[in-house]
Amino acid sequence: MKTKTLLSVIAVAVIFASLAAPVSADQPRMQAAKVELQKAQNSLRKASADKGGHRERALDLIAKALTAVDNGIDFDRTHFTPGRRRHDSDFDKDNFQPATPPLDQPHMMNARAFLQNAIANLERASEDKGGYRQQALGFARQALEEVNAGIEYDRRH
Repeated sequence: MKTKTLLSVIAVAVIFASLAAPVSADQPRMQAAKVELQKAQNSLRKASADKGGHRERALDLIAKALTAVDNGIDFDRTHFTPGRRRHDSDFDKDNFQPATPPLDQPHMMNARAFLQNAIANLERASEDKGGYRQQALGFARQALEEVNAGIEYDRRH
């Protein structure tokens, strides 16, 4: 009798623990892209503002990309089709490390590396995101163009 009660208590504890566990393994490429976009955003915020408006435009585009990534993650969670490959199983976080930035504009260079990593993750994520993955890719690519333009602007002025 005591054994059955103990097993019941353990089973209930396991069920509650699994419900409370975070979904960190859920959509690893989208999650990694989100982290890289946040790193790019933080790097750009640390960069000097004298980039001809390109830094501010890149920050705005990254915010839009982050929203699209969140929307894509939510869409995929609610529109899963059983029997179809999902969750980007080939993800290897060790392949996405920022390069050591040169002394010239280190925050902008870091932002560029983080955006490149985010784009790589978004390109390799599964396509079932309700169009939000493509939207995030577009915003991230535009942000990368703005970062590059800001770097060049700063070098010329």
